[in-house]
Amino acid sequence: MVLKPLWTASEISMLRYVFAFLVVSVTLGLGPVALAQEKPLLIEGKERLFQRVLLRAATSEHNGPDSTAGAALAPLTPLYVYERAEDWIRVGRDEDGSDLFWVPTAAAVQWNQNIVATFEASENVERVLFFNELDPIYDLLDLESPGLRAAELRETAQEAESGGPTYETIVALGPRKVIDQRRNLYVMPILDFQEEVFDNGAFVNLLKVAVARADPDRARSSAPPPPPNATPQNYKAGVVFVVDTTISMDPYIRATKDALESVFAMIDEAGVSDAVSFGLIGYRDSLEAAPGLGYATRTYVTLQEGLKGEEFLQGIAEMKEATTSSRNFREDSYAGVAHALKELDWSGFAGRFIVVVSDAGPRSQNDEFSATKLSGAGVNSTVREQLGGAIAVMHLKTPDGVNDHVRAEAEYRALASFPNQPPFYFEIENGAPRAFEAAATELGTRLAQQVLSFRNAPDDVLDKNRSPILEGNAQDDGGDRFAGLASAGRTMQLAYLGTLNGEAPPDVFEAYVADRDFERTGLKPLSIRVLVSKAQLGALYDALNIIVQKGEENIIDPDQFFSQVLGAAADMSRSPDKVARQSDPTLAEAAAIDEYIEDLPYQSRIMGITEDDWLDMSFSEQASIINDLYDKIQRYKEFNEATDLWVNYLGGGADAENQLYPLPLDELP
Repeated sequence: MVLKPLWTASEISMLRYVFAFLVVSVTLGLGPVALAQEKPLLIEGKERLFQRVLLRAATSEHNGPDSTAGAALAPLTPLYVYERAEDWIRVGRDEDGSDLFWVPTAAAVQWNQNIVATFEASENVERVLFFNELDPIYDLLDLESPGLRAAELRETAQEAESGGPTYETIVALGPRKVIDQRRNLYVMPILDFQEEVFDNGAFVNLLKVAVARADPDRARSSAPPPPPNATPQNYKAGVVFVVDTTISMDPYIRATKDALESVFAMIDEAGVSDAVSFGLIGYRDSLEAAPGLGYATRTYVTLQEGLKGEEFLQGIAEMKEATTSSRNFREDSYAGVAHALKELDWSGFAGRFIVVVSDAGPRSQNDEFSATKLSGAGVNSTVREQLGGAIAVMHLKTPDGVNDHVRAEAEYRALASFPNQPPFYFEIENGAPRAFEAAATELGTRLAQQVLSFRNAPDDVLDKNRSPILEGNAQDDGGDRFAGLASAGRTMQLAYLGTLNGEAPPDVFEAYVADRDFERTGLKPLSIRVLVSKAQLGALYDALNIIVQKGEENIIDPDQFFSQVLGAAADMSRSPDKVARQSDPTLAEAAAIDEYIEDLPYQSRIMGITEDDWLDMSFSEQASIINDLYDKIQRYKEFNEATDLWVNYLGGGADAENQLYPLPLDELP
């Protein structure tokens, strides 16, 4: 085999000429030849990672320390650090040494990774305790019952919050209610972390954080307005049943009708028919897979029609099972959920629930006939992020589908997940129609009663720290199968109250928090996210698309494929403006990625796998990860198109560079 030389003789001659010219130019001072450029400061102990800060508040550029203020800078702007002086830092937007200026040190927080924390929207987790130092947290971790001591600290802090004596150990408490990120985008940059262990053996991360937020007035100006006449007494919930209407489903369609007929009777008797709406979607399967099915998805009752019982019953009377068979025992239930998300008007309904009824497993992201190209986890993520809603699944485990039950249950549990709750997955053994009717009646009744209790709750109950309706709905604490779904409803009510009251995070400069609940250590009071712009998310979408396509085409070796995906995840966690480079195999070197992964407080799934692990995997194990990447790519597309998710933090319009979003860490590869 003849090896082709890297350079021809003529090219080498030209290179020598250019090099000689550069040397002479520098020696004689001929022209501004830049052989070196100013670089940002390196993170201590790193060779390639530069120091970065995030502006926690609006500030101005300065030509030097204590100089006259210049151009305005928006909060949440990331900057590279070039020099540090007393109370001032010299910074730049890029790492090329251009356009440098000074800002006060107090206006920024150290931000060596792109990972931030936000408060988790979950009513069953107590208010977060912000500590002034780590020692009081260590003391809690060593206790046999840390929740009891945490409750005492929280009570003392709440007294101080209400005007009582100050308490130095707790510098702030998390918000009582859920914050609307679209109107009040805030993040808590993670400045440092330590992994520790509770006395019961549960792991916990202790985080040093600060609070940074967008200009609230600008953020609110671009957010959707609250519903008119928004008061607790006008709170409404929308519950959409997404029902399989293929052959064999007629008994369950009739059972759904009978169940909701009794629920509407209860609502009418209470005289609050405007409190809860029940919508109805029918789904079958891909018409490409089975053209004779008639439709893939169809709206039978909108949320506006579903406020009236007679209109719902009229709509469900039109719902019939298909007259021809599907291609196999799988149906495209995720297409039905996507239809409910995108085709129905949810405005005016602060409580949002989707209930899937099916005897068949779904078509997931790797199914050629899937309309969404999403997994159950992917569909769940889009519904929770875009709608702020919850999904419940009523799985009819009929004998005919016994060979599909295990796979279907795993998919539907992922579809029905919710923070700090078990999945809202309810199996109907043997697919008994009467058992399903009883469960559907109970579910509808519980959600309706919860809305009524919230509407009728006195103001002093609504202002309490925990659920505003615990006293009016005691059965929610009974450990029954719908307790978790009821808790999700209370979380939505807290979010509604937070929107009405303009709930805001505590304004602390630096503090320490635990990422686990002290009483129930399996629960997480914080959501870990990656702060991205639309351009950065688009770059990740493009890079993963190229990487996966090359992997399929066998253009790159398996180790290069892994390094590229790992590099994309690492860049997004550290420097998302560099993520596009990972589509170039010459730059995806595993050795250069290690430093990016070290010392991160949280890592995505791919970061927990070594290159040796990847090469030792079976084909099916590697295929599972590649399928997950396809799922992520589709999710990025969904997030990008969901304009309501993005906050116009600069107040400069809908251009991509003005939009920010805290993307859940689980959405990284």
